[in-house]
Amino acid sequence: MNRRDALKFALAALAGGASACAGQGAGAQSLASAPPRRIVAMDFGLIEMLLTLGVTPLATSVPDWYRRTNVAPPLPASVIDIGLLYQPNFELLAQLRPDLFVITPAHAPLRAQLERIAPTLTLALSAPGVAPWRQIAAETRRLAQRLAREPAAEAAIASAEASLAQVRQRLAARPDVLKRPVFVVEFVDDRHVLAFGAPSLFGDVMTRVGLANAWTRDTNARGYAMTDFTRLAAVRDAGEACLVYLEPLPDAARATLASGVLWRSLPFARARRVAAMPKVSPGGALYSGARFARQLADALLAEAGHA
Repeated sequence: MNRRDALKFALAALAGGASACAGQGAGAQSLASAPPRRIVAMDFGLIEMLLTLGVTPLATSVPDWYRRTNVAPPLPASVIDIGLLYQPNFELLAQLRPDLFVITPAHAPLRAQLERIAPTLTLALSAPGVAPWRQIAAETRRLAQRLAREPAAEAAIASAEASLAQVRQRLAARPDVLKRPVFVVEFVDDRHVLAFGAPSLFGDVMTRVGLANAWTRDTNARGYAMTDFTRLAAVRDAGEACLVYLEPLPDAARATLASGVLWRSLPFARARRVAAMPKVSPGGALYSGARFARQLADALLAEAGHA
């Protein structure tokens, strides 16, 4: 076969391949448009979002940590551990052959490397100038659209909104509870707390159910401030406020609440306006926000009943 004949043969082969591809076009297009099923989520709030859509991720970062911090919705034991939140095992990720990575803007340095393995979707659970609840609802819909789970998203959002409406109704019946501003904190150690402000998911939910947030000072981009607990007393209206803390307490903090002199000097501690509530993730999505509202109302109403 001379060079010209070889070229004709190669062109004919290419044409035949193109015809075959054209004949399979409908099937290929259907496959390409199929929603992702093998999904790797690299943030606990995004795990929660997937689970509320009825989708179990193939894998995620430190799933046991999610089970301790987010608690619910429960994460099945079958979910594969891919390593740390910002240092995943890329060799394992390639072996898993995912259809989609779901990440946050904080994972931007990893995005190019992830996209060499699978398509990557970035979802932001918080955004400057946007109320967290509204932002999370919008991103829930974006994720649902990518996964062809739009009805599940609308059902999840409606359920969360209904939970907040029920809490609002419960609290409205107790003006003695509503009149007091509320500190919501998480103890870091025996002296420091994370105080959740208005820009946080917790703060936004408090506003939506009619509660006043006692922490009115500056926060970080996530809506909370780490502070010495004695600074809470310097906040306006601290004398009328009550405080709710997230469990579990560090051992040192438990000792402080039991017998700490400085702690007992705080106005809400002296007045015994302090209550505990079960753990909820401040970095969660709508499910966590609705659970926070219910549990906060339970804690406040129980505390008021004991006053």
